[in-house]
Amino acid sequence: MGLPAGLMGLTALGLAPGWRRLWPLPPGMTLLCLALGLLWAGATGSHHLVYSTADWQIRDAVLRDLALGPWPVGYLNSDTGDHWLLRAPLGFYMPAGLVGNLAGVPAARVALWLWTGLGFGLVLMLIALLAREVSPARPGFGFALMVGFFIFFHGLDLLPNIWLDWNFGTGPLASWGRGGEWWPRLFQYTGHVTAILWAPNHAIPAWLVALLLLRHWQSPDFAKHLALPLAAGAFWSPLASAGAALLAVAVLLRQGMSMVRQALSLPNLLACLYAVPICVYLVAGAEEVPHGFLTALNPLGKALWVWALFLLLEVLCWALPAAMLVRGWPFTVAVVLLCLLPGYVFGPGNEMTARGGMAPLAVLAVVSASALLAPAMGRAQRAARALLIAFSVLAFAGATMEASLLTKKPWPASETCPLPQAAGQSVFAGSTNWSHYLVRWPEGTLLGLLREPQLRQTDRAGEETPCWPLLGP
Repeated sequence: MGLPAGLMGLTALGLAPGWRRLWPLPPGMTLLCLALGLLWAGATGSHHLVYSTADWQIRDAVLRDLALGPWPVGYLNSDTGDHWLLRAPLGFYMPAGLVGNLAGVPAARVALWLWTGLGFGLVLMLIALLAREVSPARPGFGFALMVGFFIFFHGLDLLPNIWLDWNFGTGPLASWGRGGEWWPRLFQYTGHVTAILWAPNHAIPAWLVALLLLRHWQSPDFAKHLALPLAAGAFWSPLASAGAALLAVAVLLRQGMSMVRQALSLPNLLACLYAVPICVYLVAGAEEVPHGFLTALNPLGKALWVWALFLLLEVLCWALPAAMLVRGWPFTVAVVLLCLLPGYVFGPGNEMTARGGMAPLAVLAVVSASALLAPAMGRAQRAARALLIAFSVLAFAGATMEASLLTKKPWPASETCPLPQAAGQSVFAGSTNWSHYLVRWPEGTLLGLLREPQLRQTDRAGEETPCWPLLGP
């Protein structure tokens, strides 16, 4: 089933109109974006040359297990005899895992850095194209402003963090070296510095679809080829791709029945067939993932006031002044989605909000940057621009707090621990059930889809080799 589906995906990619058009950027700008993308990817910590956030304890283990092969990856619990399958969105890791199969785990980490840099480079290329449209008279200045704004785009988390830390007695700047996007405790919208430090695998597919949508949503051909990036993105981050799909469909519905006719195309049909095994694989055992409506899982009064304050400091602070300077249907849809997404909880740490909001947040970031480039003719527009500048300063300070994690000492990736062992020794041990990474094997829906995994035995409890001995207990 995988081979026919893969061929359908390749055919859908081959039918994309971009292959028949000239590359839209000059060589110098293309190379600049690739170089900046590689530099940007250096902050992710994938190579452990700089400090890597705690999520890399798990990501390193996933990459290691893929690099050591064979696929699919399965595990045997030596204590209970349970069998487990690595069932996770692996698209981010698989090209680097293939390199690791040939050249070892260290080479896989280098490949992952290059792969991430390519993704960020494509993001920068799309921003360059948008900047050329927004600021045709000064494309270089427009590109620099939009890229800087996009990279450091953030909510006004600095304000509640100062207040909370001051009241807790730790001082107003206690979030230095810690970060502070979890101030509401119920959810978060991931600022872009946080995204590259903690979740580049989720950010890249969401950002690419959002930027493609901003550039091409009025093009007659765009709806005909939309399903493929969404299907491929789901194998990187299903929730980020779901948020991008909601955004794209709502934006394209503006075109009415003509969009529906365009969407019923051969490339989209092939992409949907390509997505079938991916979706079956990703949802196997997903009923164990925590989920439910926010107001059903939390006291109603607390949920509503935290929700309102959260939107004011994360979304409306940008949307209201930007709306005084620019207009646009994608902008409107993105703001509405960002206001509604916190209402449903899915995944540990409410990943429905954090990951599903990445695509509409990217739209909000680009539109807010465009508002700074737009002419401000009246008094209200000048006041709106002044507000955006002030909020940009506060957001940059908050992003700097998040980036302060990079001042910590780097730590080496584990060379020995498979995923179950790394999960059991990670900072998340005891707080996560890992149903978003592991499913019991055999799993009925996957028996005819995957070949039998070769199970890897993990150490018995009490006999584990420390995964990160230099980090201490």
